[in-house]
Amino acid sequence: MSATDLSPIDRLIAIEAIRCVKARYFRLMDGKDWAALGDVFTQDAVFDARAAFSVGAPPPESADWIWHGRDAIVAAIAGAITTRRTVHHGHAHEITMTGPDSATGVIAMEDQIWDESGASQVLHGMGHYHETYVRQDGVWRIATSRLTRLHVIAG
Repeated sequence: MSATDLSPIDRLIAIEAIRCVKARYFRLMDGKDWAALGDVFTQDAVFDARAAFSVGAPPPESADWIWHGRDAIVAAIAGAITTRRTVHHGHAHEITMTGPDSATGVIAMEDQIWDESGASQVLHGMGHYHETYVRQDGVWRIATSRLTRLHVIAG
């Protein structure tokens, strides 16, 4: 079965489930619920954040900002924002079904990060998540995620 074999209703149900996965990602990250955050990713997911903190290139102090596997991804996210206050928003989801259990997506994003006290903004970024999704055992999860930035305001 291919993506074209999906009925319009099945396609819409899958797209909405994928949107909900990404919404949970943002909410769980901001809520610092690391155990639940892991469940939005496949076990073998890949997260590419090389362009997450600078526009178009990895930060000079980082040789590799790509994490492989659910546990490594959650640990990296938790390590980056555990003590910081964060607000992440996703907008204008463009989801394309590539099969009955697979899809790609581009999600416009904006995030704001403050220090632990909430008094000083550390980062305000705008960009896109470029992702692939798979349905495993009836549950949609993020398989790959690449964060790119269009604009970053630091500190």
